[in-house]
Amino acid sequence: MTTIDPVFEKASVEKIRLYLGTGAGKTTATFGLALRALSKGMNVTLVFFDKLEENSSEGKGLRLLAESNVEGFGRLTMNYTGVNRLGTGPKGSFRLYSSPNGILPEDKEAAALGLTFLAEGLKRKDDVIIGDELLDVARVGLVDWDAVKATLAHRQDPSILVLTGRRAPDWLMAEASTISATTQLKHHGRAIEGIDC
Repeated sequence: MTTIDPVFEKASVEKIRLYLGTGAGKTTATFGLALRALSKGMNVTLVFFDKLEENSSEGKGLRLLAESNVEGFGRLTMNYTGVNRLGTGPKGSFRLYSSPNGILPEDKEAAALGLTFLAEGLKRKDDVIIGDELLDVARVGLVDWDAVKATLAHRQDPSILVLTGRRAPDWLMAEASTISATTQLKHHGRAIEGIDC
């Protein structure tokens, strides 16, 4: 006799999922979630708030998924905002917003554009809408939290909104239906291209 896991018997109440923490793996978790959703024929919007396609190790793979026309495979809509921190710091290091000249006017413009891309996915009612590093660009002031709230207000069932970053404000923690956290217990040193970035 086949039994159904009780976890899957009840209707989903998933609305907003947060991947938080100081450890590695938040963005990687969103890729796994996106791949699962796409493989089940779901439509996914993925908005990067802190990198460009050409300098991200996952760029080529995600582009292949976005261009896929395999029957039964979902649609991936990707947007890179150009708030680029990878390889733009001293000696090609990760540029921190708190460093001198860390926040540039074009960063704020790009972050606002990222909110527009996120709103488009929400208005389309894609199944999964991901704002990668939105929480951190808002936390450092590239966009204000009121603009984030206005964007998030477009979410309607059954769309699931996924946001990543180190921390989230209390109001968003209260609204979230799922919160997962990574904790860095040890790190090997500099990020490895193709593995960590």
